[in-house]
Amino acid sequence: MKKLIAIALSAAVLALGLVGCGGQESSKAYNLNDIVTAVESANPIANPRDVDDNFITLDMLLTKDNIEEYAGKVSNDQADSALIVAVKAVEGKGDAVKTEMEAYKTSISTGGLYAEFADKEAAAKDARIVQQGDYVVMVVANTNGADYSAIDTALDEALK
Repeated sequence: MKKLIAIALSAAVLALGLVGCGGQESSKAYNLNDIVTAVESANPIANPRDVDDNFITLDMLLTKDNIEEYAGKVSNDQADSALIVAVKAVEGKGDAVKTEMEAYKTSISTGGLYAEFADKEAAAKDARIVQQGDYVVMVVANTNGADYSAIDTALDEALK
C-alpha cells in the first residue's frame, strides 16, 4: 500500500512539473530602451523627444491600464513622421495594445488634410507594428529616406 501511494504521489508531482513546462510561447524579457536604440540605428529621429504619458494616452490613445512600461522617441519636427514606441503590456494585454496601435496607425496615415504632410502620411501607411507576446513595438519611418527593410531587420534582431 505504501508503494502504491508513493507511486501515485510521484506521478502527480511529475504531472505538475510537466504542466509548468507548457505554454504558448516563451516569456522572454526585453529591455525596451535597447529595442528603441536598435531600431533608431535604422530609423534616425530628427529632433527627438522621449515618448511620455501624454503622448501614449492623448496622441496614441493607448489604454494606460494595459501598459506595464514603455519607451520610445518621436520626432519633434512637425513634418517628420519618425516614431519608435516599445511597450511591455500587462500580462495578457498585448493583443489589446496592438489593436490600439493599429487604430493610431490608421489615424495618422489617412488624414489627407494637408498636402505638405503627404510624405509623413505615406510613411505612416507602411508603419510596422510587431508583437512578441506581451511586447508590442510600433515604428514609423522618418521622412528623410529611412528604409523599411532596414527597420524590419532591426526589429527582428531586437526581438530575437
